[in-house]
Amino acid sequence: MGLMDSLNIGNRGLNASQVGIDVTGQNISNANTDGYSRKRVNQVAETVGSELFGQVGMGVDVQSIGRVRNEFLDRQTWEQLGESGTTSQLDTAYTRLENILKEPSADGLAAQLNKFWSSWQDLANNPADQSTREAVKASANVLVDVFRGVYKQIDDYGMSMNNPLDQMSKNVNDLTGQIKNLNDKIAGVEATPDQKANDSRDQRDTLVRKLASLVDVQTVEDKQGRIIITSGGSLLVGPSGAMNLQTYGVNQTLADGSKSTELRLRFEGTVREFIPRSGELKGIIDARSTVLTSYKDSLNALAAAIVKKVNDVHTAGYNLNKSTGVNFFDPGKTNASNITLSDAVIQDSNNIAAAAGGKITDITLPVAPFATLAIPVAGTPTLVLKPSLVSGSVKLTDKTTGAVLTEGAGKDFVVDYASGTVTFLNYAKYTAGDVLSGTYSYNDTGYSGDGNGQNALTIAGLRDAKALTKDADGNFTQSINTYYSAVIGKMGIEKNQNAARKSTSDFLVSQMDQEQSASSGVSLDEEMTNLIKYQNSYKASAKFIQTVSQMIEVLMGIQ
Repeated sequence: MGLMDSLNIGNRGLNASQVGIDVTGQNISNANTDGYSRKRVNQVAETVGSELFGQVGMGVDVQSIGRVRNEFLDRQTWEQLGESGTTSQLDTAYTRLENILKEPSADGLAAQLNKFWSSWQDLANNPADQSTREAVKASANVLVDVFRGVYKQIDDYGMSMNNPLDQMSKNVNDLTGQIKNLNDKIAGVEATPDQKANDSRDQRDTLVRKLASLVDVQTVEDKQGRIIITSGGSLLVGPSGAMNLQTYGVNQTLADGSKSTELRLRFEGTVREFIPRSGELKGIIDARSTVLTSYKDSLNALAAAIVKKVNDVHTAGYNLNKSTGVNFFDPGKTNASNITLSDAVIQDSNNIAAAAGGKITDITLPVAPFATLAIPVAGTPTLVLKPSLVSGSVKLTDKTTGAVLTEGAGKDFVVDYASGTVTFLNYAKYTAGDVLSGTYSYNDTGYSGDGNGQNALTIAGLRDAKALTKDADGNFTQSINTYYSAVIGKMGIEKNQNAARKSTSDFLVSQMDQEQSASSGVSLDEEMTNLIKYQNSYKASAKFIQTVSQMIEVLMGIQ
């Protein structure tokens, strides 16, 4: 090896030191840049073969500039970011539910239920008092309004999730598009051997991190350095492009009867629904389709139980009009979204059945001892059935023609439900002797007087009657009040469990970020040490070149 080779050794030393100084400067400049990974110069000794000495040193060679990054830790972090995103959205949903239900408070459903039962207790003590009857009606109306209001607010909140769902899907598309562009850039740079697109990889990791907070991401890198991303079992970013998400609408009928559109996700240009496994998008989807739906179902079950149990007792009792079989709630509206009082009670509080009745018995006409039932003669146009008929229960049909007779003044017949007397009116259409069939219901006890409040007392006792949640034998295990208390308790437990999951995920993300920063983050103390090292190395290489140059001058007789 000659002196000229020695000059080359010195020159390589200068170049290596210069690269080291440049990389150190880049690290120092980006010490506060989010997502930046510390760069490191990878140097190897340059050698050549010699017959005399074997391998002979020829200086240093800068093989590559690599970034210091724990990719396995990145993938763990992305997984926890997805969990954190899901629990964050669910936490928002549970908080909003708490605000809607307002429990415990004077305006909450639990308080209105207690007022409703108490109003029946008051009526039992004074069943003939008009103001007490109006108080029952008023408390029932407030209860109905709270049911419907709470249900509608939950409905509206679910619809309001359309906006963040749409915006987040656009954010996903923007991120996957940028990742695809960086994939192409990285593949282009790294097509040259030993070249690394370090800063582009940092940018891509930062984008994947943002994407992981929105949807679950599973990644694999191909031979060209492109990252392939799948989510929910579907491809999001492939080697040659990205799949875009789009929202589509599903028509919904809200609690107030209005129509609205619920947005869902699918891949653009397909009918394939996209369902992420974690991330903020999953949190929104779960909050709407699982959490909100579950509590709406619970409210519906509660409303249905109240309607059925109160109506069962109420129809067996008597009102001040001496009628029985009257529903308190509309039996055709049993959801929290549409629960309402019956028309009879809305029109007249005297139709509230506070007095005790007995057993409602259903009868099919004709009954013994008569083999047939016929329209009586016009001179005595009455047919006597059982007294204490259930209001609206008399149904008559002409067996010959199959025509259904119509009840009401000016129609086919009228009924005195207290005495059980049916009076025929329409002899222009029907003839005495026409054979009839039909049904009716009656109360086998009869009216017990205006001062009887036993039926109101029975309804007040429904507060503690088992009406919901069946056991293995089909028996109800919870009362109306305890069921609703359990619903509120369940919400509190679920919220706390979700908060614990969120706290754990946030903590793990923080810990992994700290661990990643410890290895890939820039330490200014370390970089200053490297700067001094490369500076001294540069000076030493320059001194080496100067010495070799002087040796060459001596050899050539210049000095």
